[in-house]
Formats: sequence, C-alpha cells, structure tokens
Amino acid sequence: MHSDAGARPAAVTVAAAGAALLLLALPLIIRDIYWLDLGITVLVWASVATAWNISAGFAGGLSLGHSAFFGVGAYTASLLFLRLGLTPWLGMLAGSLLAGLLGALLGLITFRLRGPFFVLATLAFGIMVHIIAVNWRGLTRGAAGLLLPFDGGASNMLFAEFSTYWYVGLGLLGLTVGVSLAIERSRLGYYLVALREDEDAARSLGVRVVRSKVIAAALSAALTALAGSFYACFVQYIDPASTTQFELSVQIALIAIVGGMGTTFGPAIGALILIPLGEILRARLGGGPSLVLYGLLLMVIVLAAPNGAIAGLRSIGRRLGWRRRRPHA
Repeated sequence: MHSDAGARPAAVTVAAAGAALLLLALPLIIRDIYWLDLGITVLVWASVATAWNISAGFAGGLSLGHSAFFGVGAYTASLLFLRLGLTPWLGMLAGSLLAGLLGALLGLITFRLRGPFFVLATLAFGIMVHIIAVNWRGLTRGAAGLLLPFDGGASNMLFAEFSTYWYVGLGLLGLTVGVSLAIERSRLGYYLVALREDEDAARSLGVRVVRSKVIAAALSAALTALAGSFYACFVQYIDPASTTQFELSVQIALIAIVGGMGTTFGPAIGALILIPLGEILRARLGGGPSLVLYGLLLMVIVLAAPNGAIAGLRSIGRRLGWRRRRPHA
C-alpha cells in the first residue's frame, strides 16, 4: 500500500523530467524547419490558452475577447520597436502591462455579469479592439499590417535560428504554466474555484469577489499579451486578421476546452492536439474540405473526452495502474 502510494509521485516526477528533457532536446532531434515552425506555433497557442484558462477555467468566466489582449501585446511591442527602437524584450513588458490594465478594467466593468451576459461583454470588447486595429491606420496601418525589419540579434528578438525561437517560446510556456500552477495551489486559486462553482455561496463565506476576479483577469490578459509580443517577433509581420480577429478568441477557447478547462496542463495538451491537426489538414486538403473534416474530428474528440483530453489521459492512467496492481491484491 505505502510502496504504491510512494511510487506514484516518483513516477510523475520521472515522467515530468523526461518530458522536460525531450522538449529541451527537440530542436536537436527535429531538423525540418516546417515541423519546428509548427512546434513553436504550438508553444504560442499553448501559452495563450493557459493564460485564458486562468480567468475562464479557474474562475468560470468564459471569455470570447482574448484576441484583443493578444493583439495589444503584438502591436505594443512592434510599434515601440519600429517607432522608438525599443527592444522587444522591454516592449513585451510594456504590452503585458497595458493588457493587464485593460484586463483589470474589463474585470471591474463586468464582475457583476454572469453566463451569456459576461460572454457578450467580452465579445463586444474584442470586437471593439479589432475595429480600432483595422481603422486606426495612422497607428496600426490597418489591414496593410506592420512588417518588422530583420535586424538580427538577441536584443531585437530576431534570430536566424528557429531553435532559439523554440527555447524562448518554451520559456514563455514555462512561465505561463508556472503562474497557473502557483495560482491553482494558492488561496486565490481556491477563491476562483469557489466563485466558479457558486458565486453567491462564496461571497457569503467571505470570498473577495471583485478583487479575485480582477486579479485573475489582469494576470490572464498580461500573460496573453506576452505571447502576442513573442508571436509578432517570431512571424515578423502582424495585421488585425492575425492578432485581433474574433476567430482567434474562439480558437483560444476551443484549445482550452478540448485539453481540459480548469486544469493547469489541459490547455497545453489541447494546443498539442488542435494546432497540428488544423495545420496538417489545411496543408493536405486545402481550405474548405479541411474545415469540414476539422469540425468532424473536433466533435469526435469532444464526445470521446467531454471533460477534456487531460481527464481522459488521467482515466487511462488510473486504469493501467489498477491493472498493474491487481495481481498483488
């Protein structure tokens, strides 16, 4: 009994260490630029979905406006670099701070809203930011977008080797997951879960509703903007369609839902499933047929694991563990 209980944490530690080593060695294993590019894209959207999960998964506020924060981060870092020559490393912090303030403001405005009313409010916010990005041509150049000149060097976050982007993206994901894990295990995390399950009961027990929601919204927005800034430096071109469009907010939510809302590692697993699936289908089938097949496969995934992929993996792990221990019973 005690040996089995002690073996499980040890096995988890070994598995986590093995996964970390694999991720660190991946650029040395995969030499094809296409697959490495796809891997970096997975890291970006895994980070964004994990950030979204802080406010939506833990606190239960389903947001459909997170592309706005992604765009704020991308445009802030890019504009500061293009117009002031400020290094994107500082531009990331500026974009993150601005998005965090916007997230806190949105949290203050919408903290009384619940269910579909909250969703509509975040949707309206996202659409408003997208309209600004499209029409404020003097700042964003509208649909023409912003092109970042390649002036290589670590200070400009413009690298010649894709492997460097991989490690920066991996660090970004590690930071986002680390913040998410710290929140999950903190008093704030318990407050957010209580608000998600029953806000009135949580309020009656002394949970600071406004404070908890605003902190979650600000952290979620700030981390999303960090990913947006990194994305801009990685692709070296941004426009409203690629950074603030409504469809991106839907994609962010889908990734977290498929992986497992309210869990720390679920959104990353969702990105690992959906981003390569969508990219491979588009490359093989083209636009229309790929979307149809993607939708069908998405339905199959959700029906097979209604609580998210991570719940399915945990269930498989428990069954395998039970079968291994059964002969000793």
